[in-house]
This record gives sequence, structure tokens and C-alpha cells, in this order.
Amino acid sequence: MAQAKFSVVLLIVFLIIFALVDDSMGCQASLGDCRICAVKCSAYGKGAEAHCDYRYDGGACICDFPCKEYKPPPGSPPKL
Repeated sequence: MAQAKFSVVLLIVFLIIFALVDDSMGCQASLGDCRICAVKCSAYGKGAEAHCDYRYDGGACICDFPCKEYKPPPGSPPKL
């Protein structure tokens, strides 16, 4: 009986941890080259952070942002 209780408690703890990790994960977008990277990334909201990934030729603009906060603007995306 004690083994069954332990198994149920362990399962509940695992599910809680999984739910917390899933909520804290962010989204990421690749926005082309590194020119005006911060400006392009600012379209993703207040929590967005831009950085340039130089593993790619010439660098790639990477934008990290909270998934729940971002809502794409209506209409077609602006041309940069």
C-alpha cells in the first residue's frame, strides 16, 4: 500500500514540474541578418530580447520572446 501511495505522489510531483517548465519556456524567431536586429525584435513585445548568432555566415538575428504575450499584428508583415 505504501508503494502505491509513493507512486501516486511521484506522478503528481512529476506532472507539476512538467507544467511549470512548460509555462516558463519561451518562443524564438529568426529574423534574417543582424542589421537593426533590436528594432525587428521589438515587434514581439516588451519581453523580447534580440541577439545576433554568429554561427551563421554574416550572423542571424534571433529574437527570444514570451510565447503567451506575442500576438501577431493584423494584416501582412512589414517589409524591411
